[in-house]
Amino acid sequence: MKSRRLPVMLFTLAVEALFLIAFLFLTIFGAGIYCEAVEVQAANGQNRLLLSYFSTRAKNADVKDAVTLYEDDAGQVLSFADAESGYAVRVYQRDGKLLEDYAPADSPLAPGSAAVIGDTDIFRVKKNGKRTFIVYTDAGSVVFTLKSGAEYEG
Repeated sequence: MKSRRLPVMLFTLAVEALFLIAFLFLTIFGAGIYCEAVEVQAANGQNRLLLSYFSTRAKNADVKDAVTLYEDDAGQVLSFADAESGYAVRVYQRDGKLLEDYAPADSPLAPGSAAVIGDTDIFRVKKNGKRTFIVYTDAGSVVFTLKSGAEYEG
């Protein structure tokens, strides 16, 4: 009688082992898919953050002559000035990083004390008309138009 139970017991253990291996394989496979989805979502969030930064900055600095574009040793610099304080937020790219520098508007750039906004190898700004700016980065482009400080352009 014992000899008849042994094959049944081995078969039961083999089926249980098969289910356990299948469960572990599916768990590992699902964890891999989840990690990839989280990485894509994080990259998308970083891109959206980088592009929305310019729209938010422009909205906050939407007064006459507050937003200027000029060339410096660092390349193009987009400046958002605060007329009351005399300070400006200057945005520029250096060494693959997009930097934000807050200092007196007429002072030189200080990359050592600038805050990193994000990673980008491309930072180009094009002024399109009197009040419209187009900012290009690795994440894409964003267009913003200043509403104050100019007459109707029709």
